[in-house]
Formats: sequence, C-alpha cells, structure tokens
Amino acid sequence: MKTGRNDSCPCGSGKKYKHCCLSPASVTNDEFKDLLAGQEFDSLEDVQALADQFMQQKNLQPQDDFQGLSSEQVHRMLYFPFESPEFFSFPETLSIEPEAPILILMQLITGAIGEKGLKATAKGNLPQKLCKQAIVEYRKHLPETDYLHRMNISREDDFDELHTTRIILELSGLLRKTKGRFFLTRKYQQLVTKTGLAGIYPLIFKTYCRKFNWGYRDGFDEIPFIQHSFLFSMYMLKLYGKDWVPFLIYEDYFLQAFPMVIDEGNSTPYRSAEDEVRSCYSFRALHRFLHFMGLASIETIPNDKPVSREYQIKKMPLIDKVVRFTI
Repeated sequence: MKTGRNDSCPCGSGKKYKHCCLSPASVTNDEFKDLLAGQEFDSLEDVQALADQFMQQKNLQPQDDFQGLSSEQVHRMLYFPFESPEFFSFPETLSIEPEAPILILMQLITGAIGEKGLKATAKGNLPQKLCKQAIVEYRKHLPETDYLHRMNISREDDFDELHTTRIILELSGLLRKTKGRFFLTRKYQQLVTKTGLAGIYPLIFKTYCRKFNWGYRDGFDEIPFIQHSFLFSMYMLKLYGKDWVPFLIYEDYFLQAFPMVIDEGNSTPYRSAEDEVRSCYSFRALHRFLHFMGLASIETIPNDKPVSREYQIKKMPLIDKVVRFTI
C-alpha cells in the first residue's frame, strides 16, 4: 500500500511522510514516468520538450505547503524579491505617511543631528543624552509588558532598537560620521524635502531586508534563511493578518513551507533544534521585522503563566502600501 503525503512516515520518526522521507524529486520522477507510460517518441528532443513542459507546469502549480503559492513564485520571493514585478512590487514612494517604531527612533536621531551635526562618543556611538531622551519617548509607544520598560538605558549599546536604527540610516546613505560627528547626508536632505517619510521608508525598508544582518547581537544561531524569506513572512501576514493570530500559527506555516530550516538550528539538553528555530523566527521575523518596521501590531496573550509570555500578531495598514502582491 502506498504511503500518503500526510500519513506517518514509515521510518518511525513520528513526522508526516511529506516532512520526512518523502523526496519531492522522487514524487516528480514518478509523475513524469506515469506521463511517459504508453507514449512513443521520435527523438530524445521530443522527450526533452515534454519534460520541459511538464516541469514548467509543475513549477506553476499552487502548493498547499506554500500557502497557495507555486514553486516558481516562492523561488522568486527568496532569490529575486525586488526584481519580480510580475508577482510583487514595492513602490519607491508610499501613498500614505508611514508610521513605524523605527521611524520614531529615526526622527529622534535626525532631529538631534539637525544642520550642525552631533558629536559622537569616544566609541563612535550616539551621545548618552540622546539615548536617554530616545528611550523615554520610545516607551510611550510600547505596551507595559515590553522588556524595555525594565531596562536601564544610558548608552546606545543598551538600546538595540536605537543602535539598529542608526546602523540602518548609515547603510541607507542617509547618515554619515565624519571627524567624530554625525551628519545627515545630501541624500537625506533631498529625500526629506521631496517626499518626506513616504520616500524615506521604502529605502530603509529595502536596506533592512538586504543589507542589515538580522542576527546581529540577538543571541540566536545564524539561520540566515529567516531573513532570506522575509517576503514569505509578509505574504503570510497579508493572508492571515486581518485577525489576531498567535505567533505559533505563523511558526507552523513557516516550517510547513521550509522544514529544512530546522537543520540550521542547534539542539541542547533543554531545547530541541525545532524550538530554537521557532523562537528565532518569532523574534527576528515577527518582532524585529514586521513589528519594528510598522507592518504589524503585537500584543501579549493573557495567561496565568508568571514567567512565560505568548504573543499574537495582526497586520497594520502599512503593509498594503509597502508591497503589492499580484499572485
């Protein structure tokens, strides 16, 4: 009897067959063999032409594991996210004035620099006075349960969100440091004058996705694929973000689509590789990307656990302006 895709794997792992020993290549080979059965061909070129047509159709078929996307669409998401306008496009200027946590911090930094510049610390960081002002203002936009309410912030190194924002501004070419002082670049001045935040946001968004290392200082394993698949996370939020959904559901969908990512996590006596990947995904993709960039709102799920917190996520209107899906 043939094992079904959703049946338990016969190897005894406890996983579904499709997430364990079922090879996509073997399934495709079997389907192509069935297609060839009973047919006659005049040449190898005819066989190759049929194979090409078969694979093209296969790559364009919607896949349940990819939330209805085809293999070709997911391939474009992963490798050509900003070069595939036939599937998804990113306007260079937004049609609304964006709001996002990163923009709150960006405006605090640019406001402090002004036209005269701002003296950096001996280590080349933002001055202590600005850091203390920034955390006071930033906390106004955070839920009372956020860890930053419990942190003693006195320097840039203590405030990861502020530190990240400063790096993003530099990587985007909007901020430079010369002779121990921070200055806003001509590029920044031109953008803010011409389009304001509506034109600045798309630039820092692309910089965050392409140039900034999401794993920087977060304590998790490398797992670069989480950043690599940023557009798939946005697509899931687009599909399911109308209502509050627990983080766990997005973790499940992510691992359903890309189960091989578990191999990038390290297991410990206290935590499995899968749990490590789940936590890393929630932190980097949901907290530090979707929420920090203003694409989603996050809140805690009430429970009676004194230590463990669970979160849920919901999309913000900004996501519909940042990316347009035509799939």
